[in-house]
Amino acid sequence: MRRRPRLRSTLQLLLLATALPAIPVGAELLTVSVASSFKDVGAELATAFEAEHAGVTVQLNNGPSGMLARQIEDGAPVDVFVSAGWPEVERLRGKDLVAGEPVVVARNRLVLVVPAGSSWIGKEPRALLTSNEVTRIASGDPATVPFGAYAKQALEESGLWSTVQPKLVFASEVRQALTYAEQKAVDASIVYATDARIVKNATLLGEVPGAEGLRIEAVAVRTRHATGEVADQFLAHLRSERARKALVAAGFGLPGS
Repeated sequence: MRRRPRLRSTLQLLLLATALPAIPVGAELLTVSVASSFKDVGAELATAFEAEHAGVTVQLNNGPSGMLARQIEDGAPVDVFVSAGWPEVERLRGKDLVAGEPVVVARNRLVLVVPAGSSWIGKEPRALLTSNEVTRIASGDPATVPFGAYAKQALEESGLWSTVQPKLVFASEVRQALTYAEQKAVDASIVYATDARIVKNATLLGEVPGAEGLRIEAVAVRTRHATGEVADQFLAHLRSERARKALVAAGFGLPGS
């Protein structure tokens, strides 16, 4: 019975290895795992980093932060990890899989989106969340993905968790929750504000009640696997002025803002 989780981990590592593109001969490889919510801006920053560092190839691996952290725990050759939250980073630190101090690179917010044409457009998020007419709300599993944990914290803070919990439909990652809303598979989805910016067939309703005081931060770390200086250079790149401009353009808040 205990072999099954190990088998899944092995398959995940094989999928990671086969999904990454071929590396030019002689190039220095930097493997960066980024949370789904950081996927688009991460690709932009990786391209800029390659342009500034001749001979370096950045391979991006994206997915739910919890899954990416498990890959690192299982030995995936990852140099830099950008998580959507702190718990995954702290778990890796507890297992001595992180080198150096974590770096907060951006902040985010938690919002509610509804399908295009929804009768809830223009109304308050609290009204939707508490309505008996609303039966399906997409979010993430609080035990496995950061945006789900943030959603639970916000709803508990606002006193709505017991009301909303029975309505929740768990998505494996934030982009999947966004897709559920676009496909009208749910009445609403709880997502990051940065993901709501790219939505095509859904409408932003407003911030999730209770989310105002949450510490929603993208955190980057160098793993123990990383050797040489290129991983530290990439972490510095994530804090550069160029990165700050890209993050703001993508809808992220900056550390300390």
